Amino acid sequence: MGVLALVAASVVLVTAAAAEYNVVDYGARPGGGTDSAEAFLAAWAAACDDDTGGASSPPVMRVPAGTFLVSQVYFKGPCRSAAGVVVAIDGAVVAPVAVDNTAWIMFHYAHGLKIRGGTLNGRGQAYWACKTTPGRRCPPGTTTLDISQSRNVSVKRLTMLNGKNAHMAIFDCAGVTLQGVKMAAPGDSPNTDGVHVQLSTGVRILGATIRTGDDCVSLGPGTSDVVIWNIRCGPGHGISIGSLGGEAGEAPVRNVTVEGAVLTGTQNGLRIKTWGKPNRGLVADVSFAGVTMQDVQNPIVVDQNYCPGNVNCPGQSSGVKISDVKFTDIKGTSATPVAVRFECSGSYPCTGITLKNINLTYQDKPAQSVCKNAHGSASGVVRPPSCL
Repeated sequence: MGVLALVAASVVLVTAAAAEYNVVDYGARPGGGTDSAEAFLAAWAAACDDDTGGASSPPVMRVPAGTFLVSQVYFKGPCRSAAGVVVAIDGAVVAPVAVDNTAWIMFHYAHGLKIRGGTLNGRGQAYWACKTTPGRRCPPGTTTLDISQSRNVSVKRLTMLNGKNAHMAIFDCAGVTLQGVKMAAPGDSPNTDGVHVQLSTGVRILGATIRTGDDCVSLGPGTSDVVIWNIRCGPGHGISIGSLGGEAGEAPVRNVTVEGAVLTGTQNGLRIKTWGKPNRGLVADVSFAGVTMQDVQNPIVVDQNYCPGNVNCPGQSSGVKISDVKFTDIKGTSATPVAVRFECSGSYPCTGITLKNINLTYQDKPAQSVCKNAHGSASGVVRPPSCL
């Protein structure tokens, strides 16, 4: 063997170790009594400016064990590392009682962001008390974690507790994966959605547990190519598409797959909701499969007459067209006599609704179904009997 061959054979590939930027090194103090927002921002700035690790070793912003009070932080990219930044949380980050913004922790243009572990505690109790007290003037609700205009984002094993408002918002993003996340707030906490997605594509929510006071997952206008797999919801309002059609010019919702969900004690199960207004819109190519309902008030519902307080929309007809929606292998118990309700638009009736192997009962008897302006087909064993 020649010398060059021997040298080549002995070459060992060395991967540079990821650089770490610990928030404590920038002045953060555990204990929950001192605002560490500036330290968090400084650590992010240093990690975001680091491009030395290469694609296999992105820089790490480290939040060590302990409890850190953070008033509000806005982490802005894009960052220099092609692989993005890892935010590794070993401890807990807690919000103040009041946050003077509609979002508490924000990531913007954070391409390649990876959040790993830890707890974000929104401490929403005082805000909920304000919202539920008649006559009180309350500050705007605050989203715990807001990720916007970012690509290729991954969030794993993160716990979010007691959001003042929604726990997580994904807005105008492409390629976001949530895996093994947990969200929890009391069932009577107002507007504490789990995950809200809007104007985003390629979103995957895998193996999540979401127990809150509002929608487990809600999909807003302009959302496409979404997979929700093997999640647990309840209490809360279930998995919702909408509400849609509240404003003119909304982008459609397309290609949504929900599979392997278990919903327990929720107000709704699988819901599509649109305003009773003539604003045009579209929901198409939606599949709900392998879903178990446990004491759910409205297991399957399409409501195109949403008009809270009967303000600005009584007597109007929804302009949102709903088509090609499949419900397959849905089983369990309804907490009300009507388990399947399709109340579609008179102007744009629902088309292509498919029911297959539905088995929903109410008090150990087959539940009922109600249809209005809905067209489609049913096959297999369908209980309650289809009204399509």
